[in-house]
Amino acid sequence: MNKWTWAKRGWKTGIFTLLLLALFISNVQAASFSHEDTWGNANDRSQKFRTPVAMGKDAKGNLYMADMGNHRIVLLNSEGKITGTFGQLGSGNGDFNMPFGVVVDKNGDILVADTANYRIQKFDSQFNFIKSWGTKGKGNDEFGFPREIAIDSQNNYYVTDEFNHRIQKFDQDGTYLQTIGSYGRGDGEFALPQGIAINNQDEVYVADTYNNRIQVFDSSGTFLRQVGDGKSGLGPYQFYHPRGLNFDPASGNLFVADTYNNRITKFNQQDKFQYTVGGFPSLIYPNQVLPDGDGLLYVTDTTNNRIAVYVDGPVTAVLGRYIGDARNGDKEYAGPYDVEVDPNGNIFVADSFNHRILKYNKSGSLISKWGTNFGVGGPNGFGSLVGQFMIPRQIAIDKYGYVYVADSANHRIQKFTNAGVFVSTYGSLGTLSGFFQFPNGVAVDSKGNIFVSDSVNNRIQKFNAFFVYQTEWGGAGTGDGKFNQPMQVAIDSEDNVYVVDRVNNRIQKFDNRGRFITKWGTNQGRGDNDPLENWEEGEGDIFLPTGIAIDKQDRVYVTDTSNNRMEVYDENGVFLSQFGSFSGEEREFFSPQGVGIDSSGALWIADGLLQRIQKFVPAK
Repeated sequence: MNKWTWAKRGWKTGIFTLLLLALFISNVQAASFSHEDTWGNANDRSQKFRTPVAMGKDAKGNLYMADMGNHRIVLLNSEGKITGTFGQLGSGNGDFNMPFGVVVDKNGDILVADTANYRIQKFDSQFNFIKSWGTKGKGNDEFGFPREIAIDSQNNYYVTDEFNHRIQKFDQDGTYLQTIGSYGRGDGEFALPQGIAINNQDEVYVADTYNNRIQVFDSSGTFLRQVGDGKSGLGPYQFYHPRGLNFDPASGNLFVADTYNNRITKFNQQDKFQYTVGGFPSLIYPNQVLPDGDGLLYVTDTTNNRIAVYVDGPVTAVLGRYIGDARNGDKEYAGPYDVEVDPNGNIFVADSFNHRILKYNKSGSLISKWGTNFGVGGPNGFGSLVGQFMIPRQIAIDKYGYVYVADSANHRIQKFTNAGVFVSTYGSLGTLSGFFQFPNGVAVDSKGNIFVSDSVNNRIQKFNAFFVYQTEWGGAGTGDGKFNQPMQVAIDSEDNVYVVDRVNNRIQKFDNRGRFITKWGTNQGRGDNDPLENWEEGEGDIFLPTGIAIDKQDRVYVTDTSNNRMEVYDENGVFLSQFGSFSGEEREFFSPQGVGIDSSGALWIADGLLQRIQKFVPAK
């Protein structure tokens, strides 16, 4: 057979294959959804905060706190008593959509970083609106994620424009003056800068969050030095994603909210380490620390939804009290991570930082709650005895109705009856087979085999229905079958295994034995040790995903967590549709986590940082 004959045959075969593929794709329907319900979104009482973040202080000693998830600013007097709240969800003057920053300028005017409205709002001391500026974008006077604000001696305003990796400087009328920095790892460059503070010499300190350091600039934006070695760790000059910064107005000492280390670090005026205080569980992901000049440190204990008050000392600080009530009601959540629905329509929620599982019937009435003290929740609701949890993560339900929970900080999987009666526990801290380090995912196939996403060990472990170890696969890396922080796991109708490979910004699919099948995500799922170098926002791109679920048609639903949206794919990773965006409005998201699917095809999504559950139903 000559080459021309082979070419014609290859051409015809190719056309036939394309026709088959087109026919196959045309039969995969992209589901669309409409919002139906939200749990946990009711207006909170004044003493209940929802993801508190930055704080500011006026000349009279009053404190202002950005209560981000409640879309308001909370005013506290010098004794820490709540005296008022300002704002509500909206886009008008004086409305907020997830405010992150608040500060008081030299004239007593109040500046708010109205983050999801992509603007700065300015008010007088009585909270009367003065003006606003900014819109979404990358140009001057535009923002990608306006986060915190600092004031210099000339009453100029410095704003951390996080997603644009820069600082923007404005005069007191909101006129753009200057940009400091751009994306990178070198001196004067940033990776998602968040906190900012200015000392008495007008030196600008910036929490270069994803570079794990503090950078210092003069008032003209010239790089001077850095604090910290730029490596994540627990050493005295190390940070892990630091966020908030502030100077003590009396001593000039610098305080840093070392967020992912769950602690506060103090430095003197020469940037010399003094002490560190906090740690889990007294602080969980603190965002800001505000010294009052009289020896008290106010810390937004963000994930615990409260303010912690410490008494500063020469060698350490002592915890004094907390401000704020626990979000532990029947439909109140603290970092909800996953939702699962059983065949009877019962809805299970992993309420992670209340350290409990909540079970509702199909009508939404609470049936039971499990955990310490019968699931009462609150910041002290954790435990390590059987039936107790410490940051529960993914939930799985087998065909007999048994419930499995990835009890992450206890490094184990717990099994319960459908009614919440403890059955058994498996695993403990370690690296050998059958041991775990912070398991975040669990799934059960049709034969009862159990798959565990062993996140810090970067592997998937498979056990049979009696939890006898079968096999494992993975290891750290970006190649096929390698992982960088695997999160949730899902099983399709053929018992294939899908894994959310978080830091690689992708989904990987395996057969039941762990043999690699395919992958998808940003840059065709190639993976990267630095997720910021692999961050895109187009259709089919994924940025730091968390949750996954598969419906009866084997459509794959992925929470594209840091792009704040839900994405839908077929079982081969072909992109079908997406919905949602960064906003506090219903239907929108801020850090969506796990997703469950009920028998009607409705989606139940844990909206993590807004601490609510949203239900979406298939559009008719």
